[in-house]
Parts: sequence; structure tokens; C-alpha cells
Amino acid sequence: MALIRVALGMLLAFSLSSVAAEPFEPPPDFNARYEVRKAGITLGRADLRFAQPVPGHYRYSLHTRASGLARLIFSSEVYEQSRGRILEDGFRPDFYRYQRRGDDKAREAELRFDWLDLEVVNDVADYPWRMDITHDTIDRVIGPLQLMHDLAERDSDDDSLVYRIADGGKLKTYLLTIEGTEMIDTPMGAFEAIRIRRRDTDSNRETRLWCAPELDFLAVRVEQHEDGDQNFLLSLADIDGLTPSR
Repeated sequence: MALIRVALGMLLAFSLSSVAAEPFEPPPDFNARYEVRKAGITLGRADLRFAQPVPGHYRYSLHTRASGLARLIFSSEVYEQSRGRILEDGFRPDFYRYQRRGDDKAREAELRFDWLDLEVVNDVADYPWRMDITHDTIDRVIGPLQLMHDLAERDSDDDSLVYRIADGGKLKTYLLTIEGTEMIDTPMGAFEAIRIRRRDTDSNRETRLWCAPELDFLAVRVEQHEDGDQNFLLSLADIDGLTPSR
């Protein structure tokens, strides 16, 4: 009987492994450049970088700055960086840094994620304090990266997502709704993209994203709206590492 139980156990293990989902494959290392516009005027650029320095770990950064004549009005630049691990359910941050320089709102902040105690240590101006988080909390910069994972892995009938974001000393909730597919124009050309609406439950700000399946669901256009007006528009201008299938 013991031999039969062992054999059945081995058979069951084989059966489960044969139908298990394939492991999540993160995108290859890539660099993407976006034009930043407001009211039809080009204000600057945003550079997005994703890399896997070692297998199972990621480094992700966003650098936004003014360019051309806009530098006379908008002198600030913002640099955000996230580092962490790549898991089956996406990207889990261990460290996040925010730096704003060039104007009177200059500031720096760091978040360190303690996943054993489900806490974030928030260090602003050398004044650290702790905040409770949930097991699925992410930092504010990797939302689009996590979205690339979730769109690639989602069930076709699932049209909503909920993100918990550690931001500004608060645990914020973003509600995302997948609205459909449409062609979207960018400086790089037209892409068939999934249209997504993201709402912040703590404010009247709304973000609309268009993510292209042929670029591993990278956002090719991002619009930020507040009080019904468009604040900023990011549109993909160049990319290296993700090759459109054309």
C-alpha cells in the first residue's frame, strides 16, 4: 500500500507540474524616451530604463526634465529609482528613491521596504519613520511596470485591477479599468494599444494609459487629468530593447 501511495503521489505531482502555468518572463532590458507635453507645447522629455542586473532582480528608473525654451520656465528635474525582486506575481520593491532638483521645491526621499514586518521605512530629510503596508504594495514609479506584468498574465474577462501604492507617507489605492483596444498615434508611429483608466481614490486626479501588446504592454501614451483638464501628456518617442513587430 505504501508503494501505491508513493506512486500515486508521484503521478499527482507530475500531473500538477505538467499543467502549471509557465513562469513569468519579465521584459528584456530596455530604454524608452517620451516627449512631455502640455496644452500642445513640448516641455521636455522623460527617460525610462529597465534592467535586470542579476537574474530575479530589477532596476527601474524614470528621469523627467525640461528641454529647449521650456527650461526658462520649468527648471526642475525629477529622478525616481526603484530596485527590487521579480516574483511570479510581478515586481516587489525593496528600495525607492525620489529626487527633485532645480527649483524651490527641491526635495529627496527614500523608502525601504521591510517585507517580514510589512512596513516601509520612509526617510525624508534624514527623518525616518515607519508605515504599515500590505503584501501587494508597490512604490509610485513601478505602477506601469507592474501593469506590463498584469496585462500579460490577465484573464481575458478581467477588466479591473487594484494597486496599493506607498506614496507621500500614505498607502494609496489606485483603481484601474481596462476599457478596450484602439489605435494610438505616437512620435514613433501608430500602435494598437489597450486603453486603461486609472483613478486615485484619494484625489480627483485621473490617469489614462495606452499599453501596446507588441511592446510587452509598455505604455506608449500617458495622460494625466485633474479637475477634468489634461495636465500632462507623455508620448513614446524612441525605444531600445523592445522591438515593435513591424
